[in-house]
Amino acid sequence: MIDRDANVLSRRERLKRAFPPPITPGVVMPRFRFTLEAVRELREQAETSAKESLARELALSHDCDQQVEQARLHLVEARGALSLVPNKPVTAADLNARRNYLERRELESAIAALNASNQADRVDAGRKVLELAAKELEAVENVKRRRRREYEQSIERAELRLLDDLGLRIHSRPLPPEAA
Repeated sequence: MIDRDANVLSRRERLKRAFPPPITPGVVMPRFRFTLEAVRELREQAETSAKESLARELALSHDCDQQVEQARLHLVEARGALSLVPNKPVTAADLNARRNYLERRELESAIAALNASNQADRVDAGRKVLELAAKELEAVENVKRRRRREYEQSIERAELRLLDDLGLRIHSRPLPPEAA
């Protein structure tokens, strides 16, 4: 066992003599690490949240549009039901009740239209929030792409330096006595 250890040691010594130390210090190639990853994740969450919010607003907008259509149909029904039959006497109370019923239906239609308009404004605001969140995320993604590109270029430069160093070692190594 001692002979083997001595053999390994002598082999290491021979290798050290055969290959002189590099011209450039040892280069450790670290993994790419984006320091703004937490910010990117927050921006991604903000965009997801904005998408969900916009989806809720769009669903509510669809409901409001249905309410407007239903109120419009009720108004058309109310106007049709109020038509007077010829040669049939109508009292003032009947006319007053018909007028009140028609006014209620018109008010329902106006309220539904106002709600739909307000909901359309909320949808537009949600779209703007989503657009802003998407722009912010894209800005961070651009920084990440740029830094990755810089990292890859620095790794490429380091690899080229190592290859140059290897080439210098091979060509500057003295030839063995047999080859001379």
